[in-house]
Amino acid sequence: RSAAAAALSALQQALDIATSEQDADAEPSWSRHDDQVLLNQGRASAMTGRALATKVVPELPGLSERLAQPGSQVLDVGTGVAALALALAEQLPATTVTGIDVLPRVLELARTELAAADLDVASRITLRMQDVAVLTETNTSDLIWLPVPFLSDEALTSALPRLHDALRPGGWLIAGTNPAFPTVLRQAVAAWTANLNGGNFGLTDTVAEELRSAGFSDGPRFPTVPGGPIRWSS
Repeated sequence: RSAAAAALSALQQALDIATSEQDADAEPSWSRHDDQVLLNQGRASAMTGRALATKVVPELPGLSERLAQPGSQVLDVGTGVAALALALAEQLPATTVTGIDVLPRVLELARTELAAADLDVASRITLRMQDVAVLTETNTSDLIWLPVPFLSDEALTSALPRLHDALRPGGWLIAGTNPAFPTVLRQAVAAWTANLNGGNFGLTDTVAEELRSAGFSDGPRFPTVPGGPIRWSS
């Protein structure tokens, strides 16, 4: 279902762009898309949430044990319609998840999705309108999920040291990044799409340098499906 939702989102975005009469100078943002595109894009992230909890978390030293403790906290940056937050809360039953986003409309969609979800799972998720670029929390999260391509370059630069401060000692940040593309055309399309939605190109090696500059240590890399993001942990 997640893969189908991702394909539908991509097709609907392409259709929107092909038929749009929007001002070419309009501010890049996911808000340019209708609710169904946002729902499909968000629901596709459930697959990422399950992979994080079942494949990546067990490979990061001490993280499974930490997240099994009552009071453990996960921060989901750019939560969208909260599909990834729901997947994490379902797979990690001792944790509470805070999902933040900057779009009021997408958070309303997220609240509708939570209302239709399992009550025990949904009750451990808090949604908040919050720009990660001005996050001020300290020592609050055991795990942070950061989908790098969804942030602008400016927001990412500002956010990284703040996210470093938000991690509890021994906590982990997992960053989803773009792998190198096999052709110039695919790279150009990906960069263009990211720009339209207010994001950035987010190539893995470039993001790794930015993470190190913000104080993070090197961590393992987890390739996903061909053409999918690389999850880089630090």
